[in-house]
Amino acid sequence: MPLLIILLLAINAFAQYSPFSISIESDRARSLDADPEPRLGSNVIIDILPTSNPNRMWFGTGSGVTRLTLDLSSTIETQRYVFLNYSDEQGLGKGGVSGLLVTDSIVWASFAFDTSVGISGAGGGLAYTRNDGANWTWLPQPRDPILGLNRQTGQDTILGYWPTATNVDNITYAFAMTPSYVWIVSKGGGLRRHAYDSDYTDYQDTLGWKVISPDGTPFNTGAELADRSFSITYDGTNLWVGTAAGIFRTDDEGQTWQRFHAGNSGISGNFVTAMDFQTATNTVWAATWRAEGNDEFYAVSKTSNGGGMWEATLTEDQIERAIGRRETPRIHGFAFDGGGVYACDDIGLWKSTDGGVTWDLFPQIVDSARTGHRLEEDAVYSALKTQTPNLLWLGGLDGLAVSSSNGANWHVLQTAEPLTGGARDADTYAYPNPFSPSRYNAVRIRVNSSGGPAKLTVYDFAMSEVVSLPPQTVNPGEDYLTWNGKKDGLDVANGTYFYKVEKPGGDVWGKLIILD
Repeated sequence: MPLLIILLLAINAFAQYSPFSISIESDRARSLDADPEPRLGSNVIIDILPTSNPNRMWFGTGSGVTRLTLDLSSTIETQRYVFLNYSDEQGLGKGGVSGLLVTDSIVWASFAFDTSVGISGAGGGLAYTRNDGANWTWLPQPRDPILGLNRQTGQDTILGYWPTATNVDNITYAFAMTPSYVWIVSKGGGLRRHAYDSDYTDYQDTLGWKVISPDGTPFNTGAELADRSFSITYDGTNLWVGTAAGIFRTDDEGQTWQRFHAGNSGISGNFVTAMDFQTATNTVWAATWRAEGNDEFYAVSKTSNGGGMWEATLTEDQIERAIGRRETPRIHGFAFDGGGVYACDDIGLWKSTDGGVTWDLFPQIVDSARTGHRLEEDAVYSALKTQTPNLLWLGGLDGLAVSSSNGANWHVLQTAEPLTGGARDADTYAYPNPFSPSRYNAVRIRVNSSGGPAKLTVYDFAMSEVVSLPPQTVNPGEDYLTWNGKKDGLDVANGTYFYKVEKPGGDVWGKLIILD
């Protein structure tokens, strides 16, 4: 399943505060009619980025852009981790964050939401702030005007290429900034750039987002894999773009390009889903997935000499040597710790301290202090290692985790809709709901209690007992129990189920839909 489809499904299932859709062609003005919410936006974390302030960072979540201010001197969690979430309620784009860029002068975010048309959903536009979130400017998803369309060929004779005139399948996945331009990448919208200046404000002019076709042919995402862009990074000299036809590099801001692909270099595959630059080793790391060629394979590809030589690492063979079983690496992002590198994979977080010669997989992320709190889902989409303070962060489908001991111990940070107040007034609820046992590891059953053992029993629609789980320990206040959706090791059938939680303070009942 393509990466963005997975992310959009995950956003819908785990966001807790579900995004709502807008008209595909809507470019209506945004309104700032609500203060940012003091919470982590969602348990889906697709980006974690630092700032020059060691106690400030930004997260791209399944329901908005979240700013975190750290106060590690406090022992009270709500004061130690101070979140502010900015979403469509503050005038930003609809849906979840699909890309994020943070610099000292500007923060950029892009958005995506699911639709009933298209393959990967639709772009919800871009937003930026120049004052640390105090004010945001939203702009529509960049796309092309129709000036002289040849309806037989689909080419616009005035533009000179095949235009992208919709935001369907036109999602901005990532940003980069070079001295003169802001760059964005999209499958349907391709590679685009806009002139940049420190006080420039008019990013909404449609023709300002210029299409760049790195292979030199007329832009056509319907036919040219090189025009389908998914990742981008800037190393201070070279701009690197990951496409469905390999990697392109330019050292003159897009005037000329060099292409690296599985047939002419050492990269493992031509579908390049993530890229990042490691300053300490002058290395570009790329998540290179198999595209179309029979000789391609999933791995990580890296170069330390500007593309002169590429090397594939984190291969299936290396994974089998590391964990004793063969897995296909599907890497979503990277993080760095000096010369060490982290790779975010569907099965967890990898680390190499020897440039990719060997890799180690972190065990399941479990909260060291709170019983039963863990990241139930294996997939990791983002990570960050900071030196001051010395913290390792990671995020995926199931929340955020932070370690001050390089992964020996973890603290799990998750958000959930309260049982009472706001949009709910309930004794319990399950999420994700509907739940897919083949796609996710566990469903959470949220309850309120005085703490202690709680027992979960699940019944089918005829009220016949399906499974009765051993007691699980819940913490005082709102907490959750988990179930993997299985009976005797096998996934239960699709359908409507009821559950009962026997807990201190009284039993509660709820409903759950299984849908695979």
